[in-house]
Amino acid sequence: MPKKSQKGKIVACLDMGSSKVVCVIAAINGDDVKILGYGHKESRGILASAISDMRLAQKSITNVVAEAERMAGFNIDQLLVGISGSQIISTHHEVSCKVSSDIVKNSDIINLTNKIRDEFKRKNREIIHLVPLQYRLDDSTPILNPRYMTGEKLHAKFHVAYTSQTTIRNIENCLKRCQLSVNSYIAEPYASGLSCLSDNEMNVGTLLIDIGGSSTSFSLIHEGKLLYVGNSKIGGSHVTKDIATILGISVQVAEKIKNLNSSLLISPIEEREAIKFKFSEDFEEQDMVTVTRIELRDIISSRLEELFESVKSVLEKSGVPLYMLGNIVLNGGVSATVGIDKLAAEIFQKNVRIGYPNKFEKVPSAILNPANSCSLGMLSFLRNLHMREKIKDGFESRNSWFRKFIEKLVG
Repeated sequence: MPKKSQKGKIVACLDMGSSKVVCVIAAINGDDVKILGYGHKESRGILASAISDMRLAQKSITNVVAEAERMAGFNIDQLLVGISGSQIISTHHEVSCKVSSDIVKNSDIINLTNKIRDEFKRKNREIIHLVPLQYRLDDSTPILNPRYMTGEKLHAKFHVAYTSQTTIRNIENCLKRCQLSVNSYIAEPYASGLSCLSDNEMNVGTLLIDIGGSSTSFSLIHEGKLLYVGNSKIGGSHVTKDIATILGISVQVAEKIKNLNSSLLISPIEEREAIKFKFSEDFEEQDMVTVTRIELRDIISSRLEELFESVKSVLEKSGVPLYMLGNIVLNGGVSATVGIDKLAAEIFQKNVRIGYPNKFEKVPSAILNPANSCSLGMLSFLRNLHMREKIKDGFESRNSWFRKFIEKLVG
């Protein structure tokens, strides 16, 4: 269980990406979330949240958690872990059961969810999110909340976001070797949405596209619910490899060029402006390579166009109607590319903006950027969970007090 201190309830989260690993430790006190420590390291042995090399992954996680612990001033033992959208399969599942008494109770709804969990467990699948979309009683029209209603058979439709139990077991084995354990899991594109989407955007329907290193994850949130999680196999590293291949340079040099000159908006005067660079520090002046800004822009934009077309294609194949997408929000490291929002708007024909974490005050500037939307969204998820538990505990304690009071009067 998360620790408690005078600062509040202590929580921690871990974002395991292909390019970076981030650990954040925070204290939750009501609505207030105070970040106590954070760590940021290059990812090794991890590919889109999946363990690809146990020893390297163990070293990466140990180093980043130790860095966060040193800043916070104490050790942690449990974490909320993010799962990349590329490891998650999203589906809508219908299930039904007989109503156990005259009216629908919480136990009937729990029976429905247990049915689904048992079914997926038999198939070696681990459910990350189980979201109720609608209910029906007998042959009635869909209803939002069947509790205390009358009927013989309860039908329900759920959004199930799941992954392989093998993936989960390897993550847990790796964390066990780091003297850590998993408190819970969350889909990373959903966490990113929690950190940078407004309440209105979550209600009207927003597609959150999180452009990662090796792949791109996205989630559709509508009426405050997670409706779909998907992914594209294209990420920021593919842009870097395109630059390296076309210019005949190393990936390391291509990454520097991309980071220093990643703009899709170039004026006519700048189009022929030359960008000069060396193959390495050992090369002489005459060995420098030259590329114009418009040539570099075309290389970057071609791959990003393919990325957005891929996301659009996945959505169309999934049956998600595009009219549900009121807005599109981009985040992740590649979203820092100047003009990427305009390119996405042309392809999707929707309003597009860059998503910045905006749910917390007094966040250290070192982590307040779109690349860390996922880890900050995890904290938002933990805060919401803490508030629900607090309300539930208060309700149960009030009921317990009232019951004892009545029993005393009757006795």
